[in-house]
Amino acid sequence: MNPPLYDPLSPETDQQLRPNLRRELIAKRQALPDLERRDAELTERLLQVLDALEPETLGAYCATRGEFDPMPAVTQWLAAHPECTLALPRVNEATKEMTFFAWAPGEPLRPGPYGIAEPTGEAVLNPTTLLVPCVGFADVGLRLGYGGGYYDRYLAGREEVYTVGLSYACCELHQLDMQPHDQLMDLVLTEDGLYGLDALSLTLVD
Repeated sequence: MNPPLYDPLSPETDQQLRPNLRRELIAKRQALPDLERRDAELTERLLQVLDALEPETLGAYCATRGEFDPMPAVTQWLAAHPECTLALPRVNEATKEMTFFAWAPGEPLRPGPYGIAEPTGEAVLNPTTLLVPCVGFADVGLRLGYGGGYYDRYLAGREEVYTVGLSYACCELHQLDMQPHDQLMDLVLTEDGLYGLDALSLTLVD
């Protein structure tokens, strides 16, 4: 297990440090050694989590900037569970809203406002299980994102959505003060283990 990266002194310090912390964590994950092994381990763990959750509608994402790519696991799981529908996010830069649209592997994607691939279809879906990329995370399920707030706004008032944060173990934070808008993940999954409030309810096979 990697040592915690930092321990903020106060909520104000936490808020001031977040931009620099994001840059540091992104650089750290982009420089990870043995990435193929780490991705394979995280892919296997994600498949086990999906088997346990059995989502009806799965929300995923297209990886960017060194994020873990969930699509190999998602594609494999969907092939064995055709009853599950996949959705990917599309953001509206003007309204700062994020909406999920149906997408199937092989269908076209286009670059969004931030250069992230987005679906082109118009069938809106509301995921029952949502895979969420994490720049960093704390063991209680608190997520550090890019600062745009899209996932926090989407999840506000959607307690029925089961959230699985995805990250690398090197991005664990010893403490991350919760801001009023922050939404806790039900589970955070890394190549090394499970974190979050539901971590003890799942048993994975190494």
